[in-house]
Amino acid sequence: MSITVDASITSKGQVTIPKEIRDRLGLEAGQAVEFVLGEGDTVEVRPKKSAMERLAEVKETIADRAGEIDVDEIRREAKRAWGPLDGSDR
Repeated sequence: MSITVDASITSKGQVTIPKEIRDRLGLEAGQAVEFVLGEGDTVEVRPKKSAMERLAEVKETIADRAGEIDVDEIRREAKRAWGPLDGSDR
């Protein structure tokens, strides 16, 4: 079930997340959230996951799709995208 609640943007660009939505997402004061701009200018607000939580999800995905994922190709793509991390010209 979707929830629609109006809110206003302050002069500082702040928006209070309505209580109904905070409760539904389990958000608490001080908790980090992330905003994701999607297709058609939609915005998704979701609890921000720690790096370890995201890494665990990646690990699970790789384990679930072990036969479909070419780890060597992923490494090659990462190397092309990031270049050498130690400053050398390997």
